[in-house]
Amino acid sequence: MQFNKITIIGLGLIGGSLALALKESNKVERIVGIDPNIETIEYALGNGIIDTGSPEINDCVEGADIVVISTHVGIIPNTAKSLFQSASEGTIITDVGSVKSSILKAIEEDLPEKLHFVAGHPIAGTENSGIKSADANLFKGRRCILTPTEKTDSASINKIKLMWETVGSEVHKMDPETHDHIFGIVSHLPHVVAYALINSVLNTKDSEQLMDFAGGGLKDYTRVAASSPDMWTEIFKANKDHLLEAISIFKNSIEDIETAIQNEDFDKLKKELEKAARTKRSL
Repeated sequence: MQFNKITIIGLGLIGGSLALALKESNKVERIVGIDPNIETIEYALGNGIIDTGSPEINDCVEGADIVVISTHVGIIPNTAKSLFQSASEGTIITDVGSVKSSILKAIEEDLPEKLHFVAGHPIAGTENSGIKSADANLFKGRRCILTPTEKTDSASINKIKLMWETVGSEVHKMDPETHDHIFGIVSHLPHVVAYALINSVLNTKDSEQLMDFAGGGLKDYTRVAASSPDMWTEIFKANKDHLLEAISIFKNSIEDIETAIQNEDFDKLKKELEKAARTKRSL
């Protein structure tokens, strides 16, 4: 066994999928799940996703090699701090949040010497949520970003790296500010645009009729608008500065297309569309 005990706090899509993938790897002696919803715990136990579970955090962290915090971004720091007394010496705390700088700052300033923290972000997910959407293959071939600081223990980084590689992820290291800048543009901004596009349709006088005729293009593009508003509100709040910068860049791009249409400069319009199309095809 590579790991004796891994405790996962939050058995939603990411936490549940991680538990299931680790379970199927046969590299963890015991997988413990913590979730405030007792029905979630019962489902995870009944479907062999975890070995034991509880709605109480402090019941399940003692003796854990790793504690993974898989909650909404807004409560990750306080959840980590709630472990400081009950976690055993040498335990590594990690997270799966898509914003890193604010989380690291909040946790590292109070982190006891007996514990370690490694910030992480698996680049995986769907518009679905909840333990019933758990997928053991969710992380296979997908990147996971670790954002260590000068305070991060190197042996702990390697252990978290091994955990994510065990479930099939390709692990990369990145500065936390660089991470938040990149994902503000390539992840958080697309969610802003998807939500805004749906709301644009709803804000028209004949919105009900328009939605009846929504084709594949609108449905495919706005798929992520079905994601949890609670979760994404917290992400937008936590990455405010980088996200506002990304929204400003997007506004400029929209205005370039708008101006070309207004001025009937269709050569410029075509060039803008071709530039985007070439880039999309290369992805």
